[in-house]
Amino acid sequence: MKKTILQYQKAFNSVVDRIKIDESVLSVMVFGSMVTGDLWEESDIDLFVIVKENFEKIRDIHTEEKDVPVHIKLMGKEKFIQIYSDNLKGGYIHRIFSSSRLVFSKDMDITVRFDGGRFFPDIDRERWGMFFLGKLLKDMGVCKKYLWSNGIYTSYTTAIRCIEKYSRLFVNSSGYMISKDVLAMAMNLNEDFKQCVDKLFFEKTNLAETIQETMTFLEESINSSIKSNCNLLLNYMREQDKFLSAEEIMAEDLFVDFDIDMEELLNKLWERDIIKKESRDFKIEKDKTLFKQNVYFV
Repeated sequence: MKKTILQYQKAFNSVVDRIKIDESVLSVMVFGSMVTGDLWEESDIDLFVIVKENFEKIRDIHTEEKDVPVHIKLMGKEKFIQIYSDNLKGGYIHRIFSSSRLVFSKDMDITVRFDGGRFFPDIDRERWGMFFLGKLLKDMGVCKKYLWSNGIYTSYTTAIRCIEKYSRLFVNSSGYMISKDVLAMAMNLNEDFKQCVDKLFFEKTNLAETIQETMTFLEESINSSIKSNCNLLLNYMREQDKFLSAEEIMAEDLFVDFDIDMEELLNKLWERDIIKKESRDFKIEKDKTLFKQNVYFV
């Protein structure tokens, strides 16, 4: 692997040296395996290249440098600034930028936004935590359903999705940025979770029992941390001081940009006796109740 690493380094230096002298190029950032160090024989060199020309969208350029594959995400300065202004903190593009390394920058606007955009405010971390928790609860419901109906194959594949989603929740709540290797990271941080995952992957003598044990572990872990994972939501509901539906909460600016399974979270909080639940008339026409809508109160 030493020779391969040397080849990658030479290719990286070659492409950077060439584009650095080009006046149209404002900045270059490197991300992926060149930053994390997990290079292997089929790895690409991944670069963000920001140029003066204004492109409406990010262009994906694939090339080779000294027989090494190179993937370039090419964008104009205006597009780069737009991404930093509009993209959700903790979202896909933000995570890539946050884990990237600035190779060079000839433009102060880009440098300032790169440095500032790498931070992940607590409020965004809490909202992403609610997003991960809602998706996890949804998948756990699917897993339990198919386990109950003896659909072992579907239940097993869903259980694997559950541990991946739990990994995202756990790593996020532990203060780290999500990466592709999030499952291994969560296992390194949580020995009990590692034992649970190892058993799910490698213990096949009684698969239904193993899946059930996985669900029990996840359930207990969620129950023990749900108040902290939903602290932002609970504080918001206290401030509102009235019964609210999931729909009403999701319409608020605080949550509207996040695809949170709000009803899942609210129902779980109610099951844990953390919040109250009632029903409220839902009317389209005056004096005519169409549904009884779930509403919640702290």
